[in-house]
Formats: sequence, C-alpha cells, structure tokens
Amino acid sequence: METARKIEKLYSNVLMSGLRHLNLVEVQAGLTWDAVMEHRIYSCPGSMEYMFVFDATDLLLKNRATGFRVPLNVESVQVCNLTDPNFIETVPEKYRVRLTKYRDAVQNIPGILNGHHFHRFYFLSNEPWPEWLQELTASASETEWSAILSICIEPYRFFKWPKAGTLLWDGCTRGVESQRHEFPQEIISQFLRLGLPLDTRNNGPAIMSYQAAGGIRPTCGNEGWHIHHIYDGTSPINGISQTVPHAVRDGKLFTHSAGLVAAHPVAHHFAHQSNLLKWLLRREAFVRFDFDPMNIFPKSK
Repeated sequence: METARKIEKLYSNVLMSGLRHLNLVEVQAGLTWDAVMEHRIYSCPGSMEYMFVFDATDLLLKNRATGFRVPLNVESVQVCNLTDPNFIETVPEKYRVRLTKYRDAVQNIPGILNGHHFHRFYFLSNEPWPEWLQELTASASETEWSAILSICIEPYRFFKWPKAGTLLWDGCTRGVESQRHEFPQEIISQFLRLGLPLDTRNNGPAIMSYQAAGGIRPTCGNEGWHIHHIYDGTSPINGISQTVPHAVRDGKLFTHSAGLVAAHPVAHHFAHQSNLLKWLLRREAFVRFDFDPMNIFPKSK
C-alpha cells in the first residue's frame, strides 16, 4: 500500500511538471484492443512491474496477434483504487462516462482490472484510426516502423505544416516541367500585400499556396525543403474502391494548402516509399484541417 502511494505521488509530481519531455512507450494491448480503441483508455496496475510506462506522454499500442500498432497521445492519467466501489467518481467528471464504458468492456477479461488495488488509467487522444488504417500498420516492416517512430517522436524535424488549409487558385493544375503559370490579378494583388514573390514555375502555385497559408520552408544546403503533395494518386486501400486523387492534376487540390507539407529531403524520399507514412500524413491533414478529399476518415464522436 505504501509503495502504491509513493507511485501515485510521484506521478502527480510528473504531471505538475507539465510533461515537458516526449516519451513514447510501447505497450501490449492485444486482449483489450477493441475496448482501448473504442474508449481510448489504456490501464495497467500501479505496481513496479509497470514502471516502464509510468511517465509516458505517448503510447504505442501493439497487438501481437494482428500486428497492429497505433501511437496515441496521453491526455491525462488517473490513479484509482479499485477496492473503492465508487472509484469512477474519483476521476474528473469529463472522464467518468468513458471510464465506466471501458470498465464494463474489460472487467471480465482475466488480469486486466484485478490483482492490484491501484491502477493507472491512461486517457488517450481521440485521433482517427479506422480499422483499415490499423490494418495498414501491420503491413509495415520493422525497419519502416523504426523510421516512422523517429518521425512520431520529433515530427517537426521532418515535416512543417502550414497554419491554415485554404484553396489558393481554383482550377490550377501542374503541367510539364517547362510550364509557366500566368496568375489571375487577385492572386498577384494578394501576394503583393503579403510581400511574397510570385513563382511561375510548374509547381510554383503550390509553393505559393503553402507560404500564403503561413507555412515555413526551411533550407537544406542551398535549397528549400520539398513542398510535398500528400495526395499523389498512390497507395489505394484494400477493400475500398475509391481512387486516391492526384493533387497535381486536380484543380481543387493542387493549390490547397491543407494537402501540402514541407518535407526534409530524407523525409520526402521516405514519404514516396512508405504507404503507411503516406496515410499518416493524410490523417494528420484531416486532424489539423478537416481535409479529407476522399471522405474516408471518421468524424469525431
């Protein structure tokens, strides 16, 4: 009992510190996978055996049976004494319904909510992870996952997103390498007001859209990071008949800043090779800007 109180106090101190560091911890969640994904709660005993997950800021949920892996942010951690019949009332009110539903879903699974009085409940972010995307995570190799986890831990080192998602030039598409664009007067006037240069090259309007939306384009050597179109016509989804749109050929997508991201050259190459990373970027655009040209991501509950 005294050890449990020390753990609870220590965790409270970590929370008070603001969780300034990022600590992504892999945890096994096979037995409770459906409940965890439905209610976005992971639980573990408050014992020394589970100290490895103690100060996690993000959890990488793993299901050994299926190979699924899902990283989710830890929004809050609550320590409860399961011997208290009213332990659900001890957590903040906004979590009580979720915790009740999670408890009901897992209480008959051996070893989940028994064996130790004190349990830690990790309340996780409600980011979209539909079943087809969970299945896609199982297709990535260990090498691919290592690279993706590096990006998850420090995404700002690899990708820079614009601040807003807007369509700059309806109907504009990218043509051949030698193409030069002639801009409408309203766009010329807009960029004069913003103090941004016009770029008439074939991918210039996309670059301009990214910059006009507040995107920062770092340099690598003598060149700027690649302005990457996240919808590139590739990586169809098994069981879904929709064709992935090719932004450079679509006048509604080519200059839409929500579908653009500045990518470090290494990340840019990886984004062209990894099907999983392509869909993680598309999911991120949906989370940030509600940008979903295929209407494929689930809306928040």
